[in-house]
Formats: sequence, structure tokens, C-alpha cells
Amino acid sequence: MDPSNLPSQSSSYVGLLHSQQGSVYHENFPYGSFHSSVNFGESDTFPAFSSQQPEDAPVDAPVDAQAARPVRRKWNPADDEVLISVWLNTSKDSIVANEQRSGAFWTRVAKYYAESAHGREDGRVLIRRDQAELSLERSSQVHYPPQPEVEFGFPQVCYCGAHPVLATSNSRNDQGRRFYTCANKDDGDCHIFKWWDEAVMDEMRARDIHVFQLSEKVDSLTLLPDYDTEEKLRKLEKMVGDLAKEKSCIVMKKKTGALCKFECWYEWAVYHMKFQRIQVRGRKNSSIIEALYFDFNPTPKERKKRVFIERHREEGHQKLWNDYFSETPTYPHNLFRRRFRMNKELFLHIVHRLSTEVEYFQPGVDATGRSSLTPLQKCTATIRQLAYGGGSDTVDEYVRIGETTARRCLHNFAAGIIDLFGGEYLRRPTPEDLQRLLSSGEQRGFPGMIGSIDCMHWEWKNYPTAWKGMYSRGSGKPTIVLEAVASYDLWIWHAFFGAPGTMNDLNILDRSPVFDDIINGIAPQVNFYVNGTPYHYAYYLTDGIYPKWATFIQSIRLPQNQKHSLFAQTQEAVRKDVERAFGVLQARFAVVRNPSNIWDKEKIGNIMRACIILHNMIVEDERASRTNYNVDEFEEDVQTFSVNMPSTVGSTLERRTSVRNRQVHQHLKNDLIENIWTKFGNP
Repeated sequence: MDPSNLPSQSSSYVGLLHSQQGSVYHENFPYGSFHSSVNFGESDTFPAFSSQQPEDAPVDAPVDAQAARPVRRKWNPADDEVLISVWLNTSKDSIVANEQRSGAFWTRVAKYYAESAHGREDGRVLIRRDQAELSLERSSQVHYPPQPEVEFGFPQVCYCGAHPVLATSNSRNDQGRRFYTCANKDDGDCHIFKWWDEAVMDEMRARDIHVFQLSEKVDSLTLLPDYDTEEKLRKLEKMVGDLAKEKSCIVMKKKTGALCKFECWYEWAVYHMKFQRIQVRGRKNSSIIEALYFDFNPTPKERKKRVFIERHREEGHQKLWNDYFSETPTYPHNLFRRRFRMNKELFLHIVHRLSTEVEYFQPGVDATGRSSLTPLQKCTATIRQLAYGGGSDTVDEYVRIGETTARRCLHNFAAGIIDLFGGEYLRRPTPEDLQRLLSSGEQRGFPGMIGSIDCMHWEWKNYPTAWKGMYSRGSGKPTIVLEAVASYDLWIWHAFFGAPGTMNDLNILDRSPVFDDIINGIAPQVNFYVNGTPYHYAYYLTDGIYPKWATFIQSIRLPQNQKHSLFAQTQEAVRKDVERAFGVLQARFAVVRNPSNIWDKEKIGNIMRACIILHNMIVEDERASRTNYNVDEFEEDVQTFSVNMPSTVGSTLERRTSVRNRQVHQHLKNDLIENIWTKFGNP
């Protein structure tokens, strides 16, 4: 397209130019910000662009556009013609036209203009000058007023010379946050602004630097070998080190939002001023060190004396002896049995063993020759805590033992009982014990039965919070589980304690060592006959949750005939032995019935084991008066059971498979149904 073929009126060119003025100064156009003082020379020659050839074409001067852009210069007609021709030729390009990015479009326009004779001579110089001006403007930095001098991060004066004030932010993101500002902040000038907490952090960093510098000064002190001076200097260095390590001199206490408190300002100020005055030049300056030592070694606070209560423990022992252990005691034997949960002879036997074999319960004297608490007082305080389940200070008025001492007596008593009597009273059944248990089981209609097994939960009150989910059941209260095996005389033969309360009986059985002796081949062999069929593993009576193994016999949930009904009734009655044992254990020792106040799980386990040992000791001591059956009456003409020595025949896996044999379980259950019907059923 030739510029001479454009519309004849120059006003059309000018109008077209005016319509593109906004686009010429597009932000992506690198040459669109020429300085207003630039004047292009005139030219009559147009370079070839696309498919068009330029020709001379007179045009009128453009209309003044200062009203819209007062800073822009006036383009001459030659400049207008060149730019309009470039724009029209670029717009009519059949390939790209105007459908291109603005930066590329104006780059083509600038290239066309630069290649023309009109802009070849002075265009490049002007463009380079303009680019230099732009680079200078972009590289120039904004210079603000100088920062006022601050001391350790806290501003002391504003830019305007006023004293900074402390204000509180009400913005959404910094609600309640405090900052330094100026009282003249609304005058439109530049004023100080700094967050208070940032100033505190600057203060801490600056003071750490001061502490480091002061410690170097102390290290550089060269004093004559004087012991007192060196000792004071050593303590002074320790003080400096403590001040450098401990950040407690600047305490950030959150109160409301970001409101903080700056403490110990006086100590830091004195610390700074004193060390500023030290000027040591290789000479002894003990006076300065001594003054500095006393300034920085404040008088220690008077230590609070421990509260001492004279309990007259000798009178407490004498009163206890007169009430229960003298030849003419105040309280008779039945009251002693009710309050101590055992006979007097058994209690004295326990006290004697503990006082002779456990160091904590041995009597002694202090530095003044005064006798300590007697073993009777310590054991009485412990038994009262176990029997009544009260706090450690409930025995203070009577036994004359403080709370801390009573709690220590409890834990040492439990450990001593386990150590002295655990091997005997938490043992596995011996062959003699098995003979007695098998005789009782056959008399009750269950040949081969040696007890019943079940679980009991002990609530844990002072549990770790992080463990609550692991130990809480459906009730929401954390508990610890005890798995036990009890016989007809309420003796507890097996006790496995410590499983979390979320576990059921099956989960605990997988952890329990109840069958370890049988699987390992160290348990005595038991052979018995039921309905003429021989069996080789003793069994326990259980409830319905336990698996159908050869060593477990459950009841029948929905009996369909008289035989099944009689078997279910008999099995459930005999299985109550373990439930009765749990009830007697909790009634005898209320500490097991009440929620445990102890934090340590290991100490809780020791208390549970000690209670079970004491329970078995009481059962053994009172067995003669509580036995309901005469063992001699159990013996019959035909011996249906036998107890032999352990045998290692077979592998561990074979014995484990035999214990869990479901077929043997079903055969044994059917034979027991027939045996009970024959023994107790109506003819």
C-alpha cells in the first residue's frame, strides 16, 4: 500500500494517528517513552515494507494534542506519515496482521522506522539516549531520611525529631500487637514505625554481643597469683557465662495477644556499666574484681525451711503395741482379723521376714540416737492402705507416719513381699497340688479340670494423658487388665497383669504365658479318663469368648435338651470360682477395687502382685477352716486320673497343636455332658 493512495484529507491521517496514540505508548513497547524534547527530522523517502512502496504524499500538520497529553511533543507531518504507514502496512500483513503480542508488534514498528532514511541518522542516537535515561531512572534508589540512632534496638527519636510513642495495633492480622510510632504520624511526613517485639529481639542480640565482649575482657585479665582474687574471678566468669546462656533476663510472657514484658532491666544495666569501668593493663586489680563480684553476687534468697512436725513416733508404736500385740490387747482377735485382713500370727510372720531380710524395714537409730520407725508401724501403715484403699496420710494420726513415708512404706512393702514370698505363693501347681485339684474337679463332675480362667479390670485414675486411648474401654475410663486362674479354694494359680484395658480376653490370651509350661514340656503330665476315653491335657472352665481348644471347656449358650441344660448349669456354677476369687480379692484389699492413684504402671503392678500373694497366704492360713470338702472322700475305688513327671516327647509345635485341637475339645465336651448326666442327672 502506498501512502499516496491513502485518503486525500490529511485530517484522516491525523485522526488515525490520534486514535493510536494510546497504543503507541503501550507498556510493552520499548520505545514508547521518548523524551518530550526529541524532534525527528523530516524525510521524503519510505522504506519498502511488506508488499507496498512508499511515495511522497503531502499531509497537513497534526492537530495539537496537548489537552489530552500536555507533556507530549508535537509530531511533524513527516513523522506522522512514517508511523501511520508503518501501522497500516503492519496491520494489513496477510500472515500476522494485528493478531500478535504487543511487544512484537511495536518491535516491528520500531524496526521499520529505524530502517527508514528519516530515522536512520538520528533515530539510533536518540534511542540509545532514551534507553540510557530509562536505565538510569530504574537503577536509581529511593533515598529516605536517615534512620534515627537507636540503642539496642529500641528507637530513641523519630525522623521528625519527636520522641517515639508506644501504640497497639487494631488490624485484623496483628490484633493487639504493640509498635513504636510518632505522635505526628498524621502530618503526611515520614515517621518511625517498628514493632515492639522486633525491637526486643534486636535488644537481645545486641546484649548477647555485649556479654561476649565483656567475657573476652574478663578472659584477658592478667592478675598476680592471688587465691582470693582468682576465686572471685572464676565465680565472676561463671556469672557471665550464666547470663550469656540464660535468656531469662529478657522474658517474653504472652498475656493479651502479643503483649510482652521486659524484665531484669536493672541487672542488665548494672552489668553493662560495671564492666565498662574495668581497665586492666597487666596488673593486679583485685579491688575492682572484688567490688564487681559483690555487685553481681546478690544475696541468695532465704531458703524456705521444711515444715517439721513432731509426731512422737515412740508413743505411736507403744499405742499400737498395746492395742493389738500385747498379752492383753485392747482389741480382740476378730477385730484384728477384720482390720488387718489376716490372722495375727500370719501378720507377725510377715513383719519378722521383712524386718530381717529387707533393709528398709530393719530398725535403726538416727544421728542423735533416737530410734526410727519400727517394722510394726511401717507394716501396719501399709496394710491399712491396702485394706481400706485410702490416701497415704490416713494413718498419720494413729501410726504417726507422714504421707511421704507411708507411700514409701507401701512401695517397699510390695517389693519385699514379691521378693520373699512370690516364688512360693505365685507358683505353678506342683504334682501334689494337681492331685488335690483333680480330685476336687472329679468330685464336682469335671474330671481333669484344675480351675477356671477369666479377666478383671482395675481402673487407673492418674494415667498419662497420652495413654488414655490405649487403656480406655467403652466406659471411657482407663483400666489395666488382670488375667487369673483360680481353683475351688479361691487360690489364684496364675496372674498376668499389665495389659491395656482396650484388649479383650482373646487378645490377652495371645500375650499370656498360661500355657508356656505345657508347650515347652516342663509342666507335669496329667492323664485322666472321661466316660471311658483317655485325655492327656488338663483344662480350664471359661466363658463363651475363649476359643474352642482342648484346654478350654465353655458352657452351652442355648441348651436344647435336659442333658445340655444340666451341663450348662453345672459348668456355670463351677466356673464361678474365678469370679468369687476376684470378689474376695477386691473385698479384702480395697486398693484393688478403687481407682489407682499411682502414676507409675510398674508400681501398680507390684501392688497387684503383692495383694495376690497376700491373698494366697491368707487362703493357705485359713484353708483348714474354709475347706468344704474332705479330700479323702474324693478318692474312689477306680483311679480315673494320674499326674506324672514332665516329658519332652514331641516338639514344641506338636504340643502347641495338641493344646489348640478343636476335635479333642468337642469330644471332651460330649464326654463331659454324658458324665455329668450320669453323675447328677435323674435316672
